[in-house]
Amino acid sequence: MDTWIIKKSDITKVLDMQLCIDAVETSFRLYGQKKVAMPIKGYLAFESYNGDMRSMSAYFPDFPVAGTKTASVHPDNPARQMPTLMATIVLIDPDKGLPLAIMDGTYITSMRTGAAGGVAVKYLANDVVETIGFIGAGAQARSLLDAMFVVRPQIKKIKVYDIREDRAQAFEKYCRDNYEAEVELEGKISDAVRDCQIINTSTASRQPLFDYSLVSPGTHINAIGADAEGKQELSSSILKKSILVIDDWVEASHTGEINVPIHMGELNRSDIHAELAEIVTGQKEGRQSQSDITVFDSAGLAFQDIATAWRVYNLLLDNEDYKAQLLKINLME
Repeated sequence: MDTWIIKKSDITKVLDMQLCIDAVETSFRLYGQKKVAMPIKGYLAFESYNGDMRSMSAYFPDFPVAGTKTASVHPDNPARQMPTLMATIVLIDPDKGLPLAIMDGTYITSMRTGAAGGVAVKYLANDVVETIGFIGAGAQARSLLDAMFVVRPQIKKIKVYDIREDRAQAFEKYCRDNYEAEVELEGKISDAVRDCQIINTSTASRQPLFDYSLVSPGTHINAIGADAEGKQELSSSILKKSILVIDDWVEASHTGEINVPIHMGELNRSDIHAELAEIVTGQKEGRQSQSDITVFDSAGLAFQDIATAWRVYNLLLDNEDYKAQLLKINLME
């Protein structure tokens, strides 16, 4: 009847980006094989507080484990010296319904989102990548950066733009402290986008950040920021002229990058090339030529969280030293 309490400081002992990419790629493969159950994400708005709460659940019969992540998003939190997103994950034994673990979900969310971008680059980007660009330089950009170097370690230049100069400078320091690539802080979005082989967007924008004319042939774009109705980072022209890959039709059309152009009638389901799981499982191809522009719309899916949390849970409990440091409680007492 015991439940393990797993903090961020526990998670960081075993979770690195390579492991997270492996877990997320496995979760996409199982989803593509119809071996994951996942209901639609639930939203609860706190209009008086400029925030919301999301509930995300998934079940893996093969593991076997189920779980739910509750995530709150409050854009005003940085002014309070608190994260915009905070999350908690509960892992459930599907046989008895017992809560196996209550875990920090904030760090896992950041890691698995970066890892999803890494999986997309692995399957959609060209093999040779020397210059990458970032629009948005917050915490999510860091995990995306780490994922880029796992799957394309030959990167030589990093370009970054953020509306907040202090955040861009902090990201620059992170780049220099961890990688040998050249780093350029850009004063305009257009400069951060131009001549990149990979572009990562992770903003809260509600209007397109740049247009198709700025995107070089062969570029891959990870559109990460749109995670709620009304958010949009890319123009409809980019989406329509690219090989457009989404993480999941239901979630992406509701809250992902495609949600605005879909509801405005500027984009149709026929414009979408594939879900990423279809490409990971080999049901569909990714890019067809080196000159193709590819886009990954990452709305964020519960199975990524639960697969990553399950991997962390097992790594911690399989290590006697780590296990001895975990807090264990009986919630039924």
